[in-house]
Amino acid sequence: MNIFLTWDSSGIGKFVYEKLSKEYNVFWVSRTGQYKFDLAKKEEIEKLTDKFKDNQFDVLILNAWMWYFWKFKDGNIETYGKIINLNLFANIELLQKLNYTEKVKIIFIWSIISKKFMKWATVYQASKFGLRGFAWWLKQEWYRVHIINPKIVDTNFHPQNMNLSQFPQTKLEDIYQVIENIIDWKEKRFEIDL
Repeated sequence: MNIFLTWDSSGIGKFVYEKLSKEYNVFWVSRTGQYKFDLAKKEEIEKLTDKFKDNQFDVLILNAWMWYFWKFKDGNIETYGKIINLNLFANIELLQKLNYTEKVKIIFIWSIISKKFMKWATVYQASKFGLRGFAWWLKQEWYRVHIINPKIVDTNFHPQNMNLSQFPQTKLEDIYQVIENIIDWKEKRFEIDL
């Protein structure tokens, strides 16, 4: 089974890659991962899809994204464009161009933030809401689309001065277990909140 995985190079991505690669043929794409591509750049997506044009994937796990926390007026349009491009449009382009079987399972790893409102994350949340809508409509065409929404995960992603204990948390193993259950046909829900 061939699995295409976009994720960061540490934390959740590294954990999921290491677990999946024991059992499956995993192609891990990130800026510093197994296959080094920056999905925030359109030309990199072109190179990536060209590189894998002869690979047929059975599972696509998509989780490339960026975020910033600040008041909406304190940001700039270039950064907002990058957020929307990576968090939403890069996923659309990858799904349009990658080669996969008719029985492909598409797994979006997002965040509980795609269902809740949070201060200081206006454009980031807009991109998450947009992708959630895209995934829902995609499910109307393919029946094997899933969204996993973890809460805060204790990784090096969050600022060091952020007190994570005040937030509900999701364990790395729980995220992996849901992915494994989707792959094994044990989990069939469209949206799974962790």
